[in-house]
Amino acid sequence: MSSSRRDFLKRSATLAGAFPAASLLPGHSGFWKPKYPPAIVAVYLRGGADFLNMVVPWKDPVYRSIRPGLAIREEDEPVKLDSRWALHPALSALKPIWEAKDFAPVVGAGSPHTTRSHFDAQDFMEFAAPGNRTVRSGWLNRYLTLSASKATNDFRAMATQELLPRSLRGEFPVLAVPTSMDRKKGSALLDRFEEFYGDGMTQEGGVMGERKDDSTGVVQSGKATIETLRRFQEIVGDRKSRKNSAANYPSSRFGQRLEIIARVLKSGEGLEVAGIDIGGWDDHTNQGGVEGRHADRLRDFAISIAAFYEDMGPRMENTSIVVMTEFGRTARENGNNGTDHGHGSGMFVIGGGVKGGKVHGSWRGLGPENLYQGRDVQVTTDFRDVMAECLDGVFGFKPSKGFFPDYKARKVGLY
Repeated sequence: MSSSRRDFLKRSATLAGAFPAASLLPGHSGFWKPKYPPAIVAVYLRGGADFLNMVVPWKDPVYRSIRPGLAIREEDEPVKLDSRWALHPALSALKPIWEAKDFAPVVGAGSPHTTRSHFDAQDFMEFAAPGNRTVRSGWLNRYLTLSASKATNDFRAMATQELLPRSLRGEFPVLAVPTSMDRKKGSALLDRFEEFYGDGMTQEGGVMGERKDDSTGVVQSGKATIETLRRFQEIVGDRKSRKNSAANYPSSRFGQRLEIIARVLKSGEGLEVAGIDIGGWDDHTNQGGVEGRHADRLRDFAISIAAFYEDMGPRMENTSIVVMTEFGRTARENGNNGTDHGHGSGMFVIGGGVKGGKVHGSWRGLGPENLYQGRDVQVTTDFRDVMAECLDGVFGFKPSKGFFPDYKARKVGLY
């Protein structure tokens, strides 16, 4: 464990006042792992993020010639990772996590399907079944369903947004928490729903009366959801939990939503899986290089992730963030200072158990002979391989045959 990682842990532990001295005894990677519940935070960059300008092949001889307006150059001070790769300067907040060996980029990751449709590609990735339109349960929901037990609680999974991501849709019930639910307006809304799901129910004809028959479980489910959301409000509204965080989250939607996820994870309610989206990555025009709209989003993303990493402190040892997008962008920039729908992209995995400080995946270069259909980055790592390793590395859950329809996951070496 590097000094950067130790600094993060010491600072967070001091503020929380709850980091046991015994956990600093020699053990795994030089220290015993804290015994906190494992968790995955799934971040989806919707719109097809330009991974080629996130993890930059800065030594590739073709890179700057095919991206004269977008390319990151030496004078832009990219964050050097190794002799081949660098991060976009806007991702500099992730450098300490890289140095702590808790950050593992995967280049050339993506879907083997040929589609360049946002809707199809997002479905295929989140349902983890490229080309199979019969699968309607998300990969994370399948994990939750298959690993559920009688002891499973209502806080096991949640999404901090209005609509449930496809990855969390399915048989296992998952909360989608609207942005306003942690405020007074959300409490008033719950009061109204509680009246509906309480002793009085509107029956046929508009007459109020007690609902005796709940054979479908609608009333019971509604009551359980309200109770869970009430508890959610208590957690995120707790002043003590806010004071215990020294992390400086940005005021952006993503930053504030990540802070809420951290509070629920630290509350001890048993949250295992959290989902959150960031939209706006479809940069056909005015994408920008070292500065611009793409760089602004990257900066907010990196600062938010770094704040979450610091805020979680020792709990980060058993928490992994997995970041994905439906496809990459064209290798060559277009005539509008942007990029178009591509093929191969990449993924990020961040957490205490990951084999970070190393760029994973196979890279074939940007020469025309190495591009997919002569225009896009090749997919050399199937996104399902990364998903499978995250489930195994975090939860010890090995996807059985059929978990990924018609596909057997291969080893990436992330954990």
